[in-house]
Amino acid sequence: MKTIKYFIAAAAIGLLTSSCANDLNTLPEGDISGEQLNNDSSTPEKILGGIYLDLRSNGAGGTTSHSDFGIMGIKAGADLMSNDVIQSTNQHLGMFYNYEATNASNLASEIVWTTFYARIFVINKLLDDLKKDSSTKNKAIAGQLLALRAYSYFYLIRFYANDYKDHQSEPGIPLVLTASNPSQGLPRSTVSEVYGQIKKDIEESVSLLDSYARPSRAQIDQRAAKAIAAEVFLATGDYIKAARYAEESKQGAALMTENEYTTTGFSNINNPEVIWGFHNTISTMSIGNYYASFFSMFDNTNEGYAGAAQIRKLIDKRLYEAIPETDYRKKVFNGSQSAQYTFNGKTKNYPAYVSWKFKDPSLFEGDYIYIRASSLYYTEAEALARQGRETEARQVLFDITSKRDKGYILSSKTGNELINEIILQKRIELWGEGYAWFDMKRLGTPLERIYPGTNHTFGRFNLTPDKFRFQIPNKEINNNPQIKQNE
Repeated sequence: MKTIKYFIAAAAIGLLTSSCANDLNTLPEGDISGEQLNNDSSTPEKILGGIYLDLRSNGAGGTTSHSDFGIMGIKAGADLMSNDVIQSTNQHLGMFYNYEATNASNLASEIVWTTFYARIFVINKLLDDLKKDSSTKNKAIAGQLLALRAYSYFYLIRFYANDYKDHQSEPGIPLVLTASNPSQGLPRSTVSEVYGQIKKDIEESVSLLDSYARPSRAQIDQRAAKAIAAEVFLATGDYIKAARYAEESKQGAALMTENEYTTTGFSNINNPEVIWGFHNTISTMSIGNYYASFFSMFDNTNEGYAGAAQIRKLIDKRLYEAIPETDYRKKVFNGSQSAQYTFNGKTKNYPAYVSWKFKDPSLFEGDYIYIRASSLYYTEAEALARQGRETEARQVLFDITSKRDKGYILSSKTGNELINEIILQKRIELWGEGYAWFDMKRLGTPLERIYPGTNHTFGRFNLTPDKFRFQIPNKEINNNPQIKQNE
């Protein structure tokens, strides 16, 4: 595709590289193209490291916007489009909260599109090269690349197309699977075709990563690939595979304690629940983040946009009230009145319903968590319930909820009531972690921000789920004559 012509910059002799194209068709001065790196024996590791780094860096979406910081920025933006997460003022990421992001001319549409397609092009190039060498080392690299490609397409299809159910034959997104013709525009494959490729990639990844022992949780191993697979198969209604992959992925992963959950567990990659994330350091932050980072945007206790500029992130009043007093997850949110809160030696006054969930004791060096084991409990529970295996589903739900809420008892609900309970608990557990809006789209749940006593702010409106689809960015439309826009 003409607009997907990206290159990786060699940053050092280690694992880390980064791409920094501000224009969609420009090779930045001083960068080294993929072709130039081919003579370096460490190229596969360097390029793979660069992909991981790019996916957490400011500029991942090809812009200089401070809302453009890779996977965590896109997760944050998606959750701001849900019923559950509120932004107090219309600044950074506000375009998601007020649904301007869905427009082709809005920067957010370009950020999401470019973040993933830029990496897909590099992934394809490296996969093409690795076909010439099937060594054990390259097998593990190929497994990670396939998981990253599946993960990228999974995000893209959920933003730019309708949900899988009842829409399989509708236009999805272009499937770019080789780097051989980077300037050749491609038409949109169907939703079914895109998901077919995602499933193929992720299951091949699971197989290739069978014996891979990753050096850190910043790499995708088989456990992480299975976690991605579980979400993919849940989205496509293959509940047998969704339940199996979720159970296998979370097996042996301990849940956070109350102290970890209510203090700094969400900024520490060593949190026992972390399936996949990124370990930020002073060095990586200097490469591209700092104020343009997740904790700047979502940590109301820090000195970034949320904490110092007071672009607060709040919990929806209804969801807060649905959390029992016996549930320690309620402690990471303020109640209905302004209150003081002390963290990291600083006491500040906070508004009603503000979040204290994401706390980074450093200055934007907190680690990023992409997937936690707790998310897999809800995937498994829902997948079991939808198979009619309700006794097992209730037990899986109990296994996690009883750890969070000392007053929780084994559910006796059945049918849709059981599904609704699973989804409610998922919304509470994973608030702000990038799941709520995708579930709303998958389940056909409307956006309802107008209600008696609402605490929603400048995005106070209601929408039906057919409004959840993004338009393809104008840059792609203008450069690819084979692609057609969403209405």
